[in-house]
Amino acid sequence: MTFGSMPHARPGDPIPPIRERGGLRPLLLVFVRGVARRLERNPRGVARTLACLDIGLAIRQLHTAALASTTRKAYVGALRRFDGWLDGRPPNDSFLAGHLDEMFRRGLATSSAALAVAAIRRAVRDLARAGYRCEKHPVGPVTLERLARYRREASDRGRGQAGALLWEDADRMSECAEAQGDSRGLRDAALVGIASHALLRASEVSHLDVGDVSPQRDGSALVKIRRSKTDQYGEGAVLHVCSDAAGRLQRWMAMAGIESGPLFRPVKGAAVQAARLGTGAVRAAIKRRAAEAGIARRVSGHSLRVGAAQSLAERGVSLAELQVIGRWTSPAMPGRYVRGQEASRGAVARLRGNRRKICRNRLQIEKR
Repeated sequence: MTFGSMPHARPGDPIPPIRERGGLRPLLLVFVRGVARRLERNPRGVARTLACLDIGLAIRQLHTAALASTTRKAYVGALRRFDGWLDGRPPNDSFLAGHLDEMFRRGLATSSAALAVAAIRRAVRDLARAGYRCEKHPVGPVTLERLARYRREASDRGRGQAGALLWEDADRMSECAEAQGDSRGLRDAALVGIASHALLRASEVSHLDVGDVSPQRDGSALVKIRRSKTDQYGEGAVLHVCSDAAGRLQRWMAMAGIESGPLFRPVKGAAVQAARLGTGAVRAAIKRRAAEAGIARRVSGHSLRVGAAQSLAERGVSLAELQVIGRWTSPAMPGRYVRGQEASRGAVARLRGNRRKICRNRLQIEKR
């Protein structure tokens, strides 16, 4: 069959096989097949035009997108809040800017405004990939100007970040929990230690299985993270856990009789359940153990990860190393967490702080 003799196909007809004849190259055949399949899905070969962003359709597209569950939940929540605020009005540039104004009046941090804009940008991009084109992008010059002003005027509101739990805090929390001597206390002691040593997110702690932990000869352990927020394709990462936290983990598994399946499980009374401990329950356990250890500041499920990053920075670990250890996509996020530690070891701290030592050395040289 040649191109000139190819019969006309109607939409929905199966794509006939294309054979390599007449010197056609395999690359050309792949291209022709791809075009034929796209035409079969969309016979006219043109994007369907939307007068404005269809938020309901965008939310359905987000549910099938390759996103971490927490990111998808945040985007869907932001879109639904925007849709509720619109109350039937079209989601255009001016109304999105008004939505940011309303968030500013409510006292929300700049991260909330940035999330709303990012969710809408993602929604438009996903719809475009699905064959829908919005005539007017909701994120226009008015929204961008309002977001920039939001960041300037609300910079003192911070990022809403909870306090950090340093290594010393995590050790105290694990010791207090283990001292209770029951299954729940031993579970939480192991949970806190693993999260602090490996800089784990609460969702990563929840998804750990027994097969993800490999004990080592020196008493430490290696923990494999199969998938995470910044690892959408499941390439995985292997992290080190020191002997004290690994020992608590082994004692928890022995007491609970866990040999396979979820590593951390709910405890009801004295009975260990077979189900997986949810992300919310992991966050609640961290907050509860921090309060029992006498830590009065506000903490969250992310506090152990932030505190471990700060503890590493205090001991001289660079931002590039922190990015690798914490599996961040860029050094910007750990840079925010360790700003104080970076300043403490900066040029002023090194040079100005050692001024007296330099003066003493000069005096000794002059006396000689």
